[in-house]
Amino acid sequence: MKTIGLAVIAASCGLAKGQSATWVVDISGYSTWGFQGDPINDILEVHLGTWASVTNIQWDVNLTTIGASWADEATIGFVGFDEAINPGIGDSFTVSNTNYTGSQGSAIMLGTDGILRIEFYEIGFDDNPGSIDSIFEAGSTLTLHGSGELPTPGTLAAIGLGGLLVSRRRR
Repeated sequence: MKTIGLAVIAASCGLAKGQSATWVVDISGYSTWGFQGDPINDILEVHLGTWASVTNIQWDVNLTTIGASWADEATIGFVGFDEAINPGIGDSFTVSNTNYTGSQGSAIMLGTDGILRIEFYEIGFDDNPGSIDSIFEAGSTLTLHGSGELPTPGTLAAIGLGGLLVSRRRR
């Protein structure tokens, strides 16, 4: 009977389905400083949950560039993943509180820490070495769509049943 209870628990863990999730991340006030990986770049850590996945990223940002920096150099990257957003792509000029919106598919799958690290950096040129190149102004957000690996109610019931079978055998 103990083996059956453990088998139910093991099988039910495989049945866990991700819960659909949407996370809105305020990036207002974050800035780009240097190229990707520069230690002075702003990095935002967002806890999405263990094994969370992001399948789509939307942005609605208000961007201001400093000095000779151009809008298409400002980049939002996802540390550890080969994904980035260039909200001002194609705008090879300076901007002041200019709004950019868009979306793209994503294949981000987080691990056990459940933390998504977002780095703000420059591509192409670092026009202001050691200083801010662009700022994401008030009202700038990323909306992440995906799922969290939380057990469904049916899975929780199966785990509970398995636990009862194991505990019953002990009596």
